[in-house]
Amino acid sequence: MHDMQILAEKLGVRPSTDSGQHFLVDEKVLERIIATATVKKKENILEIGPGFGVLTRALIKKGATVCAVEFDRKLASHLASEFGESALLRVIQGDILSFSNREIAEWFKGEPYRVVSNIPYHITGKIIKKFVSSELPKPTGLVLLVQKEVAERVCALPGDLSLLGLSVQLYADPSIAFGVPREAFWPEPRVESAVLAIRTVSELPHGGVDEKRFWQLSRIGFSNPRKQLRNNLASGFNISAEAARAALKRSKLSETARAQELSIPDWIRLINALAEN
Repeated sequence: MHDMQILAEKLGVRPSTDSGQHFLVDEKVLERIIATATVKKKENILEIGPGFGVLTRALIKKGATVCAVEFDRKLASHLASEFGESALLRVIQGDILSFSNREIAEWFKGEPYRVVSNIPYHITGKIIKKFVSSELPKPTGLVLLVQKEVAERVCALPGDLSLLGLSVQLYADPSIAFGVPREAFWPEPRVESAVLAIRTVSELPHGGVDEKRFWQLSRIGFSNPRKQLRNNLASGFNISAEAARAALKRSKLSETARAQELSIPDWIRLINALAEN
């Protein structure tokens, strides 16, 4: 039994694998996360789900000002007592998804901040949507320890793109920093993990596209991923198959194209082509 298990028993904390609670125990992985994040002194960092404070301690050691949001009351209480009255750390007990981005920005007095976290896997998609593609104001970047499959979907190229990948790539530049083995966690997850770096998050979408129209079109396009795009467009916009085919042609896309094959510039051209109908 390692130190974290002993501490968990002492605090009466039982990790919930259903909630994606997996605590990082590998020091080398921790060092690589900090190196990937290139945390600077006095930088504002939001940490989601700090757990026992392993990453928290490393962030503070770098001189960052950290807001750590922990859902578990026992763990939040432990963090507050463990770090005492640190000027570099504020512990907030609660569900990160219940706070607006405006509230979170106020924790940092409206100054820029980044997210660096080992996040609970069951809310990964919601976290990415919240901080990258939906609410304002946004962090300037995120470094997240996530399920490897999710990281791959976020960084996918045309051919394998999904709505999740589009929702990040429309606003930011994602990349997979490195893979993380299961044994780096306690308890071990059933899946492989990876560190996902989402850099230069923009308030506005790339290409100056109309967000509402972009998401309307892409959701219709992905409404039945197995079908060719022209069929989804015809049923989603209530237009004829010929009109859908013509819009694809004007967009310089194959009439047999499927949604996952389109790049962001392709979607933008298609928006403009459909507007001509």
